[in-house]
Amino acid sequence: MKKLLFPIAMLLLIVAGCQPKDPNEVEVETYTLCDSVFIESEYSEGYSRFNVSLDLPVTKNKTLKQNILHWMLSDETEDHVGYLQSMRDDFFEEDGSEPRSEYEENYTLSEQTDKYVTYTTEGYLYTGGAHEMPWYNGTTFSKIDGSIVGYDLFEEPEKLIDLIAENIEIQYFEKLEKEDLFLEFEEITALPNNEPWIETDSVVFCFEPYEIASFSAGMPLCKIALTDLKPYLSEKGKSLLND
Repeated sequence: MKKLLFPIAMLLLIVAGCQPKDPNEVEVETYTLCDSVFIESEYSEGYSRFNVSLDLPVTKNKTLKQNILHWMLSDETEDHVGYLQSMRDDFFEEDGSEPRSEYEENYTLSEQTDKYVTYTTEGYLYTGGAHEMPWYNGTTFSKIDGSIVGYDLFEEPEKLIDLIAENIEIQYFEKLEKEDLFLEFEEITALPNNEPWIETDSVVFCFEPYEIASFSAGMPLCKIALTDLKPYLSEKGKSLLND
């Protein structure tokens, strides 16, 4: 009888190893395009640089993969190589036609659960002058139907404006003021232009530069705990965020 234990154990290991992988799990394959051109002008000289990095989705969920790629690239293509090469060529011909111009952007898989996956993107464009124009935002995709999730997490998103304003002031502006920065910001009467995204046990709301404050304030954001947002959730929000 004991002689049968080893073959049986090996058989169980083989069967376990052959179990299908979660079709909704997203892994990444990073693709990076970095290029530079040396430019001389009447007043200056230097390199113009283009750097973009993509965490390309690898998943058996075809709809989810397609929607992530369309978000990264465009609704018309999933060809990341051709798209970035065309984007690079346009940059060097237009915005990057002056010395020391720079374009940088990174798309990163931030986190995922069995119900959603969140990506973040950040970068900046510099074409001369006092400072670059930065951006930072996130996007959450539902693993249930592959769709982008944003304000449709909530039944009536406008009801969140006061809650967002309160948390932005406490989490962001009060912190900056403690660093002895003089800041003026507008009364928040509208939702951020950026769609919110899910991050662990909270939802992130982020304003663009100049949207509610001066450039020196950066991109004001706050994270509101899911427990505080439960009363506002739509049916879609409940399906993704409730256990």
